[in-house]
Amino acid sequence: MTSNENTSNIPNKCPKCGSDLEERAGKYGKFLGCMKFPECRYTFDLSGDITIIKCPECGKDLRFRNSEYGRFLSCSGYPECKFAFNPNFKEHPDIFCPNCKKKLEIQIKDNIKFLTCTGYPNCDFTIEWVDDRISIEKEQKYPLCPKCNSELIKRKGKYGTFLSCASFPQCRFAFNPELNNQGDIFCPNCGKKLEIKTGRYGIFVGCSGYPDCRYTFDLRK
Repeated sequence: MTSNENTSNIPNKCPKCGSDLEERAGKYGKFLGCMKFPECRYTFDLSGDITIIKCPECGKDLRFRNSEYGRFLSCSGYPECKFAFNPNFKEHPDIFCPNCKKKLEIQIKDNIKFLTCTGYPNCDFTIEWVDDRISIEKEQKYPLCPKCNSELIKRKGKYGTFLSCASFPQCRFAFNPELNNQGDIFCPNCGKKLEIKTGRYGIFVGCSGYPDCRYTFDLRK
């Protein structure tokens, strides 16, 4: 099996302003952040392995990242380059073997998922693909009840999946983004109001502080 790790491009200094970087922890793991934050918002994700697979758009290394939609590859040049490859989506862009430049594809062998070169057997480049979708779902952080400050928990009812107060029946607050006239709830990360939004895959809830705050949740997942 070919090694896919590459740690040579982890920056020592902020490439935007030249300041020192410090290690921090975020929703999806560790990252490097600029010491001049908030004046400079440069970040470098440390939560996933850097690979030797190149971004087809800018040529920088792709790295593994995790999200509520499963594990995916994205450009290490993010946010300047927003390229991403997620095999959990029916439609996704192509990525190519760093050895022979042929297309890479997902294959499953003995219940283990691999990213392999279509040039096999002439090229044996392979990466084991560990999908962390379940662990990310378990770590989902929901907002607090705006009426009593208790936790909101995910439940299912006749109108679909919704959030309701853990203090029910003493507190009857509930939030269902699929229904009209929902009460206000607030981001657990930055405190700003959460908004019901529509994206490529339907309705989800996101922070009104975007892009400074990227908190989201999707009750359909």
